[in-house]
Amino acid sequence: MLRCLPLAIGVVPLTFGSGCEALLQLLQPATVTVRLVNNSDFAVHAVLFLDDQQEIPRELLTETGTELEFTIAAGETATFARNCDDLQAIVIDNADLMIVGEIGPEASTDVIRDGDDFGCGDTIVFTFDHSVVILDFDVSVTVRSE
Repeated sequence: MLRCLPLAIGVVPLTFGSGCEALLQLLQPATVTVRLVNNSDFAVHAVLFLDDQQEIPRELLTETGTELEFTIAAGETATFARNCDDLQAIVIDNADLMIVGEIGPEASTDVIRDGDDFGCGDTIVFTFDHSVVILDFDVSVTVRSE
């Protein structure tokens, strides 16, 4: 059970009981967390785009959206967070499984959108993996409400 201590905001002291969890959430920044999990046996180089427009078409998202690049070692995870207003749509445009240098299979995802696929405060998890046949490379997407 979470117990809240008295809190002073300005000169007005406030005391919270059992309903303080909702207030504490209001005091935390409203963010969406993105986790890139490499479950493969090789490094993955991922290029993703995000935008503050929920209904942006994929083509426009990859042309004008904010581009981020990550190289994630085998078994490692990269994590970042953005303000909910700034992350309304996100897509992995190109993920390369780096088997030999930068040579290997590629994968991508559909556009993931706020409201339809995730909400503010959620964690979007992109997981990179392959089957026994290394060329069978895939990116799966799950959303966790935390």
